[in-house]
Amino acid sequence: MSQDEKTGANVGASPIFTQASDLIRPPSASRRLSKTLLLGLLILFTATWFSNLEYRKLIGPDEGRYAEIGREMALSGDWVTPRLNDLKYFEKPPLQYWATAAAFRLFGEHHWTARWWPATTTFACVLLMFWTARRLYGDGEIARSAAAALGGCSGFVIDSHINTLDAGLAAFLTVALLGFLLAQRPGATPVENRNGMLVVWAAMALAVLSKGLIGIVLPGAVLAIYVLIERDWRLLTRLHFGKGLALFLLIAVPWFVAVSLANDEFTRFFFIHEHFARFLTKGHHREGAWWYFVPILLFGAMPWTPFIAVRRREGWRRKGQPGTLQPSRFLLIWAVFIFLFFSASHSRLPSYILPVFPALYERFTKKGLPMRVLARDPRRVIVSRR
Repeated sequence: MSQDEKTGANVGASPIFTQASDLIRPPSASRRLSKTLLLGLLILFTATWFSNLEYRKLIGPDEGRYAEIGREMALSGDWVTPRLNDLKYFEKPPLQYWATAAAFRLFGEHHWTARWWPATTTFACVLLMFWTARRLYGDGEIARSAAAALGGCSGFVIDSHINTLDAGLAAFLTVALLGFLLAQRPGATPVENRNGMLVVWAAMALAVLSKGLIGIVLPGAVLAIYVLIERDWRLLTRLHFGKGLALFLLIAVPWFVAVSLANDEFTRFFFIHEHFARFLTKGHHREGAWWYFVPILLFGAMPWTPFIAVRRREGWRRKGQPGTLQPSRFLLIWAVFIFLFFSASHSRLPSYILPVFPALYERFTKKGLPMRVLARDPRRVIVSRR
């Protein structure tokens, strides 16, 4: 048996990660989905996910704006200073503009090339959800349920097919979240911990290049809250802060330096006007009531909203020895903090809470999403609630 297999076996044996797999286990091998069927489902899901990117015209103002910035970048060859209608546009970093401009150059100017980046990054999130859940819980059915829940989430699906920057941001934050759970899971080897945390640092850098400082502020704040609640100070020694920060700076900083040297006005506009002023003031005219995101969350979580509501309290229960990562708690803190963070902001748009959904589905799937359990034997659900 290889080291990875041993690690997977150890993880599967952990009481934190195997409770659901004990409850959600197919009664016979004959009922397992075959690899051929799984491949067929993946092909069908892929075709469905990408089938309508060209069908709809770009919707203003956001889709047209971000497509035009990428188009002008492709035409001008200036990959440092984004422009909209030949005017400098410093509201957001350039990662998605780069991806769109590259697609325009390679495949031409189409609706699908304008939308390919948000659709592809979020599609990769669904696949990553499957792989991560399988590694964490050692059960294929839980992994399929997690991927199916996220891939069928109304809000996630809708926002993934609209040309805005929030899908890419959510995708890289999800990579950071799932990478953290894998790196810090019980049974992870030192090498797995190091490599997983480097993935986390790289994902946060790409999130910053997608939409700014929230790419590191959100996961950093969630981690700080978790450590304070759990008083797990040793966790801080497993973040590989030195190597991770170096990697983060190597990925994120060069563009900020280049654009600042080329444009004196960038620093103040980007960091003050587009971050602090956007959050603290109503100058961007995107305000809403304090409950603005409540109906968006309820609708966006469909059709799984009732399962999230039923399981919301169970995610806070501590399991395992002190100092052991509490994944359900961490995921719940992630979802609640991001929801409250944007609710407190004076600038609100529906897609801002997109990073909440992967955390909700990874968590409540583990706790018993698959309706097959109830259909097979209701007593299993009753036992799971004791």
